[in-house]
Amino acid sequence: MLQEPGARNAAFYLFCVFLGSYFLHLTARVQVLGTMHFDLLLAAATALAIALGGRRSTSGSSAGMDPVAKRLWILVGYILVTIPFVEWPGSVLHNLEPYAKSLCFFFFVVATVDTTRKLRVLLIVYVATQLWRVLEPLYMHVASGYWGSATSLGHWESMDRLAGSPYDIINPNGLGFVIIMTLPLLHFLVKPDTTARRFLWGAVACAMSYALVLSASRSGFLAFVFLSLFVIWRSKYRAPLLAAAAVGAVLAFTLMTDLQRGRYLSIVSHNAPGAATAEARISGVIGDFEVSLRRPLFGHGLGSSREANVHFRGEDLPSHDLYTEAAEELGYVGLALLLSLIWSFVRACQRARQIVNATPGTDERLRFLHGVADSLLVVVAVDLFFSLASFGLSEPYWYFVGGLSVVTARLAVKVAPPAVNDGSGGGQKFAVRKSRVRRPAGVLPARAAPGVGTR
Repeated sequence: MLQEPGARNAAFYLFCVFLGSYFLHLTARVQVLGTMHFDLLLAAATALAIALGGRRSTSGSSAGMDPVAKRLWILVGYILVTIPFVEWPGSVLHNLEPYAKSLCFFFFVVATVDTTRKLRVLLIVYVATQLWRVLEPLYMHVASGYWGSATSLGHWESMDRLAGSPYDIINPNGLGFVIIMTLPLLHFLVKPDTTARRFLWGAVACAMSYALVLSASRSGFLAFVFLSLFVIWRSKYRAPLLAAAAVGAVLAFTLMTDLQRGRYLSIVSHNAPGAATAEARISGVIGDFEVSLRRPLFGHGLGSSREANVHFRGEDLPSHDLYTEAAEELGYVGLALLLSLIWSFVRACQRARQIVNATPGTDERLRFLHGVADSLLVVVAVDLFFSLASFGLSEPYWYFVGGLSVVTARLAVKVAPPAVNDGSGGGQKFAVRKSRVRRPAGVLPARAAPGVGTR
């Protein structure tokens, strides 16, 4: 890969260490790190290194950031301005701290990733931590029978479910979320175009799929189906992929235990074990919607979904749906701002793809950025689907993905020739001419294999 000038190297590597510590929960594994608030120190050190590094002025460095950052600041400003008008202003003040921590993921990515090499390293670090979160409990299950969680099936029956490791406070649905969100990025990084890479990809993907089955996460299962169909729909080889998916589904179904089969059948059957809990999830979303209508304009306040459900639904649970969660907490104006922000992530990825397609030649960096943009589009699509059964307004993953989309578009402008950018290097928007150039070889194909909040 060609060399690119970059800045804030110290801040970037501190951020990578922070990512590893945060997602691997090093403070829970090593008591002394928890005592010294290691994650907080790393975040502070990263912010300080960014501040001391100053702002590097590079052509096109701000063009990709402006639309996304502007919508994010509008959302944050709306949350702050409406504090006096929500149901519980005190709760908002209490919940601003965890929300600010999640915002740091966006700003750290945007401030530290200024070369394609850094983007690749950051993706490797992130995917490696997510793989550990999945494979560690799976290994513990195989080696010692660890499960981590259980669920009621009704009629005094229950079943064990695989959750995160004892150091990772993540329930089975959260584990399913991690699996689904990691698979597309893992496929892109592994790039299974040789026998060894195909074997590696197949082995890891099968292990993660097995962990998904053990989690008995119905929302994870539906997201996996959505991901598979989405990838097949985007592929040129739909018929053979559909056939392979059908064979794989039949094989997986036959290898499941009776309880696992019943768990997934409860999605469509009222007579299967666990059907009552599936119906409760649907009725819960309806109840959340009714609660949101109490304060449709400004909502009950950031982070107050659980509080609102306790008071007005009699359920001590946060909304397990991003859309009703945002409506309950921010009102429908805030929900519209959130969806507008997520849409700007999509636009940034599409912009990067357009720039690459309009660029003649075979620059390895542009092919890489095209693959990143493709993978992020898959991740966002799956996340939007999974959010029907997952909270996430104050979780870091949306803001991390948003930061990745910004730097992908920004780097595409930086790397592409000025003629392709049509002078956008120092402007505020991209002006990319339409092109019918096919996707360069070596990037993530549309037929890529599949990839609740994690609290």
